[in-house]
Amino acid sequence: MPKKMHRRTVLRGVLGGATVGVALPALEIFLNDSGTAYADGTAFPKRFAVFFWGNGVLPWKWVPGEVGTDYAMSEQLASLEDLREDMAVISGMDVKTTGRVPHTSAICGMLTGSPLVVEGEREIWEHPTVDQIVAEGVGGETRFRSLELSVQPGDRSVSYTGNNNRNPSEYRPRALYERLFIDGFRLPGEEAFDDPTLGLRRSVLDAVMDQSRRMRRRLSVADQRRLDDHFDHVRDLERRIRRIEEEPPSFDACMRPAEPPAEIPPDERGRVRTDIRNGLLSDLAAMAFACDQTRVLSMHFSQPVGDNVFPVDDIELVESGVPVLKGHHDLTHNEPEEEGRELMWRVNEITKYIVQELGVFVRALRAVPEGDGTMLNNMSVLATTDSSNPRLHSLEDFPILVFGQCGGAIRTGFHYRSDGDNASKVSLSLVRAMGVPAASFGHEAGRVTDGLGELEA
Repeated sequence: MPKKMHRRTVLRGVLGGATVGVALPALEIFLNDSGTAYADGTAFPKRFAVFFWGNGVLPWKWVPGEVGTDYAMSEQLASLEDLREDMAVISGMDVKTTGRVPHTSAICGMLTGSPLVVEGEREIWEHPTVDQIVAEGVGGETRFRSLELSVQPGDRSVSYTGNNNRNPSEYRPRALYERLFIDGFRLPGEEAFDDPTLGLRRSVLDAVMDQSRRMRRRLSVADQRRLDDHFDHVRDLERRIRRIEEEPPSFDACMRPAEPPAEIPPDERGRVRTDIRNGLLSDLAAMAFACDQTRVLSMHFSQPVGDNVFPVDDIELVESGVPVLKGHHDLTHNEPEEEGRELMWRVNEITKYIVQELGVFVRALRAVPEGDGTMLNNMSVLATTDSSNPRLHSLEDFPILVFGQCGGAIRTGFHYRSDGDNASKVSLSLVRAMGVPAASFGHEAGRVTDGLGELEA
């Protein structure tokens, strides 16, 4: 049997008088006998993603009729049939926090395990979302602690670090491409570039941090917390500079993707091309993971209480003889009953469209080879929304999907139905699967100390 080689082996030569190097792919000689890690004991990194969409589902169209591994896909999940073995469908679990504010309370409760705090007209997310709990544990290993993306134009993130600090999202594929794969990026084997500004930037950050430490002693506890939150971003800049200066990680699937278009115009009816945007952002997200630029990401597909008009055929209404396109949220509450049509059939078509786009995101992750499997085998994706039945803003029987085995820590390929258990258990299982030693997840009625055993391998 040939002797194992180190995974960072690089072929070097001379071209035009300059030394060049080319990193090798993940050959069998680099891997352990099972193909699940490198021969030097280094496991493939685990990654975590949240895929969120607004305005719920139709539970009677969403929940499969059978449980276990031999279940038939429901109507709204049918487009995910090819992902069956990589997916766990979890139904019957409740978000136990209060539902004081429609939509927002539910997603805050689902993603933080904690109630939304309401002070007058202010809505406050006091605690970090599940992606940021994971990022706190593993984000320091990569250039970007986490990435936040949104398919709809604008800043649409539901990712919070706590203390009502929301992470802004990027919706422009070209801007994301430049941030990830142009500014400060190099492939394994590429010669390091000399950036004279890095030293200056590092010196400025050092000076600012020294000054903040002196200032901190004079502040109240509340102001100290605000200052600490602010300088988390400074520490993030420090990490990025450090990673730019280091040799890039050598992962065989990493490559610089094709440059996306600068603009994505709406379709002929003025609707945002969510399909094109989602496809481009999904491919960039997959390559960000593959190049170990980040290990934590959230994808915001559509807005809670959002009246997005999706490019789905034949969902227009006719008012006074004039065809009218109605937004998603409006339809969840006001879609009229029609003879010969099922109740809320337009909302059903929109939900099926969103699930199709979720499939695009997951398949982009599964398309990246890693060892004997794919990158999806080494990560988990939590897919969820902001209500169950959107017409009732219900927090019961909450829609939850989990994709990927997270390096063998998560079970997939089944439908599990609970009898009203706490949805926070799913998040705690996923946090622990990522290697973050969390004793609990959530607060007050949303707090749990045990994960969902049926999901854990």
